[in-house]
Formats: sequence, structure tokens, C-alpha cells
Amino acid sequence: MINIGIKQKNIYIGIDIGTSTIKAVEIEAGLAGELTLRKANMVLRSEGIKKALSGMSSKGAKVIGIINCPTICLRYLTVPMMPGKELSEAIKWEAKDKIPFPLEEASMDYNIQEEIEEAGVKKLRIKFAALPTQVINDMMALLREAGIEPISLMEPPLAVECLARHLNLNKEEAVAIIDIGSEFTEINIVKHDSLKFYRKINSAGAAITKAMTSALVSEQGRVELSAEDAEKIKIKYGIPKEATADLIEGKISASQLISLIRPAIERLLQEIERSFEYYREESEGDKVKSVVLFGGSAQLKGLAGFLQESLGVSVSVGDPLKGISVRKGAIDSPESVTHRLANAVGAALSEGKGINLLPIELKQKTVRTFEHAAIESVAAAVIVGLVLTLIGMRIQLAGYEKKINAGNLELKAMLPQLEVVLNYERLKSEASQRRELTESLLSETPPWNEVFRELSNKIPKEAVLTEIKMENNELLLKGEIAGTPKNREELLSILIAALEGGVFRQISLVNAKMGEGENARSEFEIKCTF
Repeated sequence: MINIGIKQKNIYIGIDIGTSTIKAVEIEAGLAGELTLRKANMVLRSEGIKKALSGMSSKGAKVIGIINCPTICLRYLTVPMMPGKELSEAIKWEAKDKIPFPLEEASMDYNIQEEIEEAGVKKLRIKFAALPTQVINDMMALLREAGIEPISLMEPPLAVECLARHLNLNKEEAVAIIDIGSEFTEINIVKHDSLKFYRKINSAGAAITKAMTSALVSEQGRVELSAEDAEKIKIKYGIPKEATADLIEGKISASQLISLIRPAIERLLQEIERSFEYYREESEGDKVKSVVLFGGSAQLKGLAGFLQESLGVSVSVGDPLKGISVRKGAIDSPESVTHRLANAVGAALSEGKGINLLPIELKQKTVRTFEHAAIESVAAAVIVGLVLTLIGMRIQLAGYEKKINAGNLELKAMLPQLEVVLNYERLKSEASQRRELTESLLSETPPWNEVFRELSNKIPKEAVLTEIKMENNELLLKGEIAGTPKNREELLSILIAALEGGVFRQISLVNAKMGEGENARSEFEIKCTF
């Protein structure tokens, strides 16, 4: 009998290199889908990636990098249904007029969103992403300098889409996720867990600070803040609620501060309204119903209230770590850092799946590496179990042989009295046959290499094997499946169907216990005959 426990946890690291800071998060995904933040760092860009990864175990982790630059290109295309090879060429042809840089200088990837029908013709709706190859090469150089080999590179809106799916926003309503950084503001609109609109504008936190440094002449006299004083006052006081003559930090009155800030925040408001209007027209009347703010300027005092009053929809500051357990000491100063981690968290939650702008040769290398590692991990565990089991069987066999020898001696001593030579020979022959049968059973093992490869390829990521038994030339698989009750039943059916037709002649479900509740686990027991 083989009895093996196989357990596995995955570690994902998301790295977001912004214009002024680098954000990195390390997230552990447990067996039942539970998520734990092991470490999160935010450092100045000048401090480098190594500093951002301090305290994280990058060895063995799957690293996903965010590429953020002014030339981000994310589009939706509709093309006729066609084979994969022809589809790639068709997408390049459709995309050549939609990217803001030469096609021959672009790195691209896509995935199929859905099949649609237009005028009786079946078509494919494609999500398409592209970046200049040089930008990707520069990002790879930075990561390699820090000793990092990523499994995926993605654009910020794709990370936001993954984050929105995790946050479990209202799927039936259009929600705007707005990341207000230092130099840029990124407006993402999601609905039904899918990104519907993306736009990047150059009005953000630095523009507000710069507006505050403008010279202002009023009845109270001339006021001109330094960049350092402006940033300090912006962070501490934000947008004053009332235009009073009271001096702030002894340098500027609240009314003067409002006069300086208002043009910058109104420009930001106008760009947001313009984006919402464009989405409404493109979606045939659908309206944004709520706004979630992320980024360094998301917590600017008074900003959420100003936007809510002006836009007429609910506006709140988001928490990208909602639903994720946080280890003690994982974040320094969480109150000032957490809302800035949206892109890095979204990247880690993507698990490197979906659109991947990694160069093609590195994508193929990554796939081969992790497939090989998965097979080796399962094979090593099973082989260790086999060795231990065989050792135990050898010990048992030795004990049987001792008993047989003792019995033979007793029979030999009884022969002169009982004169049962024929019976003695018969017993001796039967003992020999039993020994040969035992040795034969030990030598006749199933094709384990094919068995392990079959299991590695066909066990879905939501399922985990907890026990494998080999009895009477039958393989008994026990395991658990995570997910919703409906998904668990579908996954179990898919697993049984996937195992049929391979190295196994017959597959049968012995037992299945479906746990209650959305986060419960379901147990299953499957018998496979060779």
C-alpha cells in the first residue's frame, strides 16, 4: 500500500515600479485559496529593486512585474473567427493603426475575451496589449540586475482588473478604479469582473503640489511656497473645507491655498468626467455608479469628498488588502502605504496568468521550468513513498521467510516419526511458490512515470491530492477541492473525465463529500484501474 501526503503552497511577488517609488508585495496562496501578505515594501525608486524586495524570499517565488510608462497600449479588437496561427497575424494587422509606436518596435500579447455574433457572422472579441520592446528590455535589465527572473510582465490596467475581481465589487454596476500617482492618474472602469475602459492622464499629485508653488498676490500680500513647503502642507491639510483667513503653518491662508489648488483639482475632475462620458457613449448609455481611489494622492484630505460632490456618485478610498490576512510586521506604516499597493497586489493575484508581455523565448522557458518543477515535485514525493513502502514490505517478507524456515525445521524434525516425506515436499513447494508469487508482485509495478505525468497534467490547480494508495493493482486517489459548491462539483466532474482515456482503463468515483459554505473544501475519493 502507498500512502503519501502531498501539500503545496505558492508564493507570488508583485513589483510595481512607479515614477517616484517602487512597491513590492509577497503573497502566499494556501491550499484552500486563503491569501496571506507575508511582506510589503515601498521605497524610493533611487533605492532600487533589491531594497524593495528586502525581507522577501524571491528564491522559489513567482515574480510578476508591472511595466508602467506613458506609451501603455491596451485595446479591444473584434476579428472574424479563424485558426490560432492566422488569428495572430490578423491581430497584428488590426493593431498596427491602434498603437502609438511602430509595429516592428512593439512587443504584444492578447487573449480571447468572448465569442460574439454580428450579422450572422461569428467573431472573436480580443483584448490586446502592446509596449515598445525597448521599454520591456529596460525593465528586464532592472530585474536581472536585482537577480530576478519574472514569470510575467503586465500593464497596470491588467493588474487592476485582477484586483477588482478579488475585491468582489458589484459586478452588475460599472465601477471606476482611479489610481492617482505622482505624475499620472490612471482611470479604469470595470464591470462583470472585466476591464471595460482604461485611460492615463498626466494630471496627478505632483500637479497639485506644483500649483501650490505658484506666486499669489492678494490683499494679504504676496505668497509663494517652496516645493518642500507645498508638499508638506498638501499632505497635512489637503483641500481646506472653508476659505478662511487663518494662516496655515504661518505661511498661507486657507482661502489662498484653495485658490492655488482649485485649478489643478478641477483639471483632474474634468478629465475624469470626460472619461466617464466617453465610456457612457461607447457602452450605449451605461454609467459609472461608484468610484474607488488608490495611489499616493488617494488619501489627500478633502479630495474624495470633492469628487463625490462633483461627480454625484459614491467615492471612497480603497483597500487592496481586503480579504487578505496580513502577517504581523509585514508592512511598515500601513496607514500611509496600503492604498499605494493596488498595482503590486493585483500583479501578485494574477499568478502570472493572462496577457504576458514577457519576451516569447522567456515565456517558453518559464513554462518549461515550472512544468518540470511540478513533475519533479510530485514524482519525488511519490518515489519517496514507494521506497519507504517497499522497505516495509521487504521487512515483512523477511519476517515471513523466518517463520517459513522455522516451520520447515519443525516439519523436518517430525519426519522420522510421522514419515510424511511427501507432505513435507508439498509444503516446501508451496512455500517456494508463495515466495515466488510475492517477488512477482513486487516486480510487477505500474508505469509510474506515465502515472505521475498524467496526474501532474490533469489535476486542476483548485484540487490537491492528499493521499495516493496502491492496492490490488488499483490506484486510489484522495484529495480536496476548493471553490464555490457549484464550481467544486464541476471541477470534480472535469477531473474524472480528464483521467479517463489515459493510462487508466477504468475510473470510478468511490466517495465525495461536498463541504457547506462558499469557502468550505470538498473531499473526494477516486479509484483508477490499470
